Amino acid sequence: MSGQSYRQTVKSALKEKYKNLRFEARDFLINRPNRKRLMNHSFSIIGSDCTAACVCKDLKMRMNSPTRNFYFNAGDYIKFCKNLRYYLTLSLTDDPDNGKHPYLTAMCGDLRLFLVHYDSVQQAKDAWERRKGWVNFDNIFFLMNDRNGRTEEDIKAFDGLPYKNKVCFTHVKYPQYKSTYFIPGSEDGEYVQSMMNYIHQWWIKRYYDDFDFVSWLNNVW
Repeated sequence: MSGQSYRQTVKSALKEKYKNLRFEARDFLINRPNRKRLMNHSFSIIGSDCTAACVCKDLKMRMNSPTRNFYFNAGDYIKFCKNLRYYLTLSLTDDPDNGKHPYLTAMCGDLRLFLVHYDSVQQAKDAWERRKGWVNFDNIFFLMNDRNGRTEEDIKAFDGLPYKNKVCFTHVKYPQYKSTYFIPGSEDGEYVQSMMNYIHQWWIKRYYDDFDFVSWLNNVW
């Protein structure tokens, strides 16, 4: 093994070790206390991207929703929320424009899904069919952010949805909309950081940890 290859191997091993240590520290210091506080155990989160799935994973809760491992663009997510029961009766279909986007895509009626974390469209179809029947309409929450082409009009439309439990993470403050929640750290950009990112490469806190999900899910937010 050359000196360069050896250094790369050691670097990779140290990086993996740190990754595991950070996961364990995060679980002990953040996730475990949150799991103890959680009183609501039958909720469904309808998310616009993968944030909701990460929160459920932290809490060791099954995500009772099909909105996992993909994201919607702005208008499609709002339309999905407005007509949730209808879209959940549909099956995913092949997208004739698949291959024209950075990720695999599928269609739910007239809505396009960007399948970021699926290896195939069929895998997404199977997961959708399995998960869409898990939605608990009596214990439902809606989560979006100002990424993926969101405009203020989209945020306004989301704020006007007839649901009590909804929150939109934003990179700047929108005091005129009750459902928005400002996440610091992206003020100079056009949208919030990926909520799953760590706020610093050497720390355990993710951007979405700024929001008290447990209080929200316990309906005391």
